[in-house]
Amino acid sequence: MIPQRLSPSSRWVTHLPEFARRAFQVDQMELDSALSQMYSLCLKPSLVSKMCRARKMTKNHYHRDDPAFIVLQVLALAITVIAYGLALKGGPFQILYNVLYEIVLNYFITGVILTTITWIFVSRFLINGGYTHGVSREVDWHYSFDIHCNGYFPYFMWTKVVQFLLLPFLLQTSFFACLTSNSLYMIGSMLYGYVVFLGYLELPMLTQQQKLMYPVAAIVLCMLLITLFTSWNLTQWTLSDTWRS
Repeated sequence: MIPQRLSPSSRWVTHLPEFARRAFQVDQMELDSALSQMYSLCLKPSLVSKMCRARKMTKNHYHRDDPAFIVLQVLALAITVIAYGLALKGGPFQILYNVLYEIVLNYFITGVILTTITWIFVSRFLINGGYTHGVSREVDWHYSFDIHCNGYFPYFMWTKVVQFLLLPFLLQTSFFACLTSNSLYMIGSMLYGYVVFLGYLELPMLTQQQKLMYPVAAIVLCMLLITLFTSWNLTQWTLSDTWRS
């Protein structure tokens, strides 16, 4: 049998880690499972957290080994940015720049930073000193990134998708527009924190996971004060910063 020649792009893909390599192989990804998880995150996020427990029992690790969830999130983020660009009459290069900015900086780099900060906090302060069951008491960073991605999806739905649907109203200068806009970000922040809390709640070596909700309470309190005593509209502020004319 004559071996098939690999194209330069195919040879490049083969050098990637297995997780990243599967992102270029649509037939190898479990897209239906990822869509089901996204649906559950909107209605009953505890179901997604419990899936990691089953994954630990069957595959001996908590984190996803399939990139479909991240691929769909990136695709949804790109489509949403394009929709905002068309609605706000952004130019093609501006739209392309913002797509790359949202995906590379806001999704991946910010996600890695938030994941690492949370992972360090959990590993140093929430490990149960009396836990002896099992071999390892270490928190897997990959699972921490999974938890962040889970929490990001409902945040994305409220601060990107719902915001886009209400955009004509939110761009008004009334108090109710400001209240609605800031409420979307408050709801998104609360859901992010709650989903992250649920994710770490599944790890038996941890204790006092409720401490992960404290920053969320502080953020919500600050946003309530800002909404009541200022005219700061988060929708107008983020869009004016992103889509400068």
